[in-house]
Amino acid sequence: MKLFSKIIGLIILIGVICSLLPVAGLYLQKDAAGPTNEQIINKLKDNKGSYFSFIVFGDNHAGFIFDDSAFLKLIHRMNRENRFRKLNMDFAVNLGDVSFIKGTEWDYRVYNRLRAKIKWPVISLMGNHDDDKGGESRFKKYLGKKEFAFAQRNSYFIALDNKINALSEEQCAWLEAELKKSLAFKHRFVLMHKQALSLYQQSWFRPELVKWSYRFMKLCEEYKVDIVFAGHEHMFREGAYGGVRYIISGGGGMLSQIPEADGGYLHYLVVRVYGDYVDFEVRKVFPPLWEYFTYYMWKELLYFVKDIFF
Repeated sequence: MKLFSKIIGLIILIGVICSLLPVAGLYLQKDAAGPTNEQIINKLKDNKGSYFSFIVFGDNHAGFIFDDSAFLKLIHRMNRENRFRKLNMDFAVNLGDVSFIKGTEWDYRVYNRLRAKIKWPVISLMGNHDDDKGGESRFKKYLGKKEFAFAQRNSYFIALDNKINALSEEQCAWLEAELKKSLAFKHRFVLMHKQALSLYQQSWFRPELVKWSYRFMKLCEEYKVDIVFAGHEHMFREGAYGGVRYIISGGGGMLSQIPEADGGYLHYLVVRVYGDYVDFEVRKVFPPLWEYFTYYMWKELLYFVKDIFF
């Protein structure tokens, strides 16, 4: 029995060490230059046909070992998405908070190394952590525009900068103008960092109490937006209001403080467009072994004990 326990312990130790190797390699490699949002959009415009797919994730928070290790695990799974070649995988979208906390030069350099490992071009939005202490200028330097719209096959995508939360009058006017353009396309998708409403009742984040939220949602309803994607909250959650689907996908690497049963797990989305139809799947990813034993196991145990005694 003692020998068996030692063997199991040794296997776990080896697994933990092996799970740390990818992130160690990441920090040792050279910086990788990546295309800006404008350059990516320019390349996508030549895609034809009405059947395609794309990946959505958010809140990878590059520059911190826990987040980078988890994101590398997600990238490994993402890169296997086209192994059956059912649909063209055109691009991936990062819904913001690409950097750890303050949008430092190190954070952006690590993010460039990470996105270079993804098979498909990555369109990146700005989050509330990406503009601290000059981070906004670094976002422009490494990633380009923070607010834009583009056509892709039979769909129209609108990316908004709402890192501060509320949309300004100018932004709302621009959004409506872009939504009018989108009527020439079969599908409309809105991309932003913070969702217009909290889909998680226990969240401290309550954007629906502010006027812009209602105005934004009425515009999406009026112009029949298919899905509004956002991150910020480190979880997966979905809801439908006024015929519009709202999705939170913030499980791109940052440690989630939310119980797994409520959506607090690492994940990304695969969205598929089949001509007139749109659907998506959630790809739940088990964290690196070392990260599970140092954080996620204890987080779930804490919620388990809390549920018993409180």
